[in-house]
Amino acid sequence: MATELIRFDTLTDADIERWLELIELQPGYESPFFHPHFARTVSRVRNDIFVLIHGEGGRIDLFWPIQKSGRAANAAGAPFSDYHGPIMHPEWSGNPIELLRAVGLTSVRFTTLYDPLHRFQAFASEFDGAHICNVSVGNDDFFENQRQLYPRHTKKMRRLSRKVEREVGELTFNFDDDDVDAWKKVMAWKSHQYRETGRHDVLAPDWVQNLLMLLWKEGAPGCQGYFHTLKHGERLIAAEYNLMGKQTLHGWIPAFDHEFWSYSPGYLIQDEIIRYAAANGVRDYDLGGSAGHYKKYYANFQLPVIGGVVRAPSVSSAIGGAGAAIWRGVEAARVPKVSGLAAKVRRRYGMISTVETTFSGRMKGVFAAACQINARPTKEELVDDSAD
Repeated sequence: MATELIRFDTLTDADIERWLELIELQPGYESPFFHPHFARTVSRVRNDIFVLIHGEGGRIDLFWPIQKSGRAANAAGAPFSDYHGPIMHPEWSGNPIELLRAVGLTSVRFTTLYDPLHRFQAFASEFDGAHICNVSVGNDDFFENQRQLYPRHTKKMRRLSRKVEREVGELTFNFDDDDVDAWKKVMAWKSHQYRETGRHDVLAPDWVQNLLMLLWKEGAPGCQGYFHTLKHGERLIAAEYNLMGKQTLHGWIPAFDHEFWSYSPGYLIQDEIIRYAAANGVRDYDLGGSAGHYKKYYANFQLPVIGGVVRAPSVSSAIGGAGAAIWRGVEAARVPKVSGLAAKVRRRYGMISTVETTFSGRMKGVFAAACQINARPTKEELVDDSAD
């Protein structure tokens, strides 16, 4: 064996066992997004999912799930694969460019690639850190540590709790709610938020809804959807749809009823999730990277991730690389209004091109983004910029 690009459903049981073995060998692959069940489920709802494999002597040492468009590719499940990249043996020493060349790909883009041994640093143009709440110390110790770091936030949460008790009444938290109607309401809330803030509604495509539902209702150990809710009686106040690995809970899709804005329901359900996780064997509650000023109040370490593109030598790749370099130069120039607009356009188009599977869908998304991209941001957008 050398290098192959195959559809996910052609992997054998032995291949899947090897994939799971590699996850155990390399610390950091605990996220449910690296589990083969995530790629398997994405392959059920999209017809462009492939796995690039590499190894010697009949032993696979690299699995790289991707979604392919022509000779270019993105991470499988993008833009919902919050972590991605090749799952590699710790001693793998291949050349990423040679991998692409061997299977006829010109480029593979990545946004939050986990690169524990720095094999992809040369292809990175963005550097970020995922916010992790390690709750292995237990509920009491975790919150005491965070109280010492952020005493003002702790006082705020105490005031909010008293305010809720006084003005709303008792709230009920459910870590594993099977309420489909509430789940649909959360999807509607989130879609409304995207539209109101001028962002592309990434939840609208059928494949996305099917993916989320399958992971929730037909998940597997190591990759299982959970729907957490905070209710007042039968009324839904806040919810999160998250993905669970063996000991890692990954925060994914949060939403809340904006009639309860003044009670900070997002913070309230965050505290409840952490308390439950700490008491039930979860080691890490992963809040993801980038946006979200609230994350600092809960994270106690960060996991480095990178964004960029691997390009194999070709005319089209060279042209694409040159164009990307010019665009990045405009972003880095810090020209008033222009640089910020360039970065916003790039992020929006990257989101649209991965989530929309048809040309008409992409053009519709681009047109809508062009109409909205210079609009004045709303209060909601300024507070919650996690949609991109």
